[in-house]
Amino acid sequence: MLGIVTQSGSAYRAANQYGGLMRYVLSAIIMVLTCLTLSTAQAAGSDERESLVGLPGVLVVIEEINPEAQTDGLSVEAIQTAVELILRSSGIPVLTPSEREMMPSRPCLYVQVNALNRGPTYAVSLEVRLTQQVSLVHRPGWRMIAATWNGDSVIMVGKAQLRMIISENIGPLVKAFANDFLAVNPR
Repeated sequence: MLGIVTQSGSAYRAANQYGGLMRYVLSAIIMVLTCLTLSTAQAAGSDERESLVGLPGVLVVIEEINPEAQTDGLSVEAIQTAVELILRSSGIPVLTPSEREMMPSRPCLYVQVNALNRGPTYAVSLEVRLTQQVSLVHRPGWRMIAATWNGDSVIMVGKAQLRMIISENIGPLVKAFANDFLAVNPR
């Protein structure tokens, strides 16, 4: 077995001292491998695309962002503005909460950003999903809210570039949704 031994001869102390770096390297490798796996799963299938047929628009909801990421420049307001701008410029109506409640499908485009600070970098998990009211095939009278379209990504980014994930990572996911929406709902 290989180990690190310091001048004091304490392998335990050395493992703890360097374990943080090793955990960081392993985390980075896992994040990269996960990102490669998830990037192939982003393309919407025909069922996901077909679930968008006839939707009048969407309500946009952004999940709260942890305070540390907010301090480093990421905000719910900036994400909300960017997402709504992409949708409106694509011709997709952005619904108010009261408009959404009047729609039988109750469509909602939900954006979730989980940012975990790891020293000089953030590990960030992004998800953009459309939820709407659906019914079960075996119980047509039973209605529930379910995700029918999904796009996600996992990235690592430096603190100084955290705000850039809005345009470089969230934006493309929302544009993918807009393209699928418009493919089945031509304007």
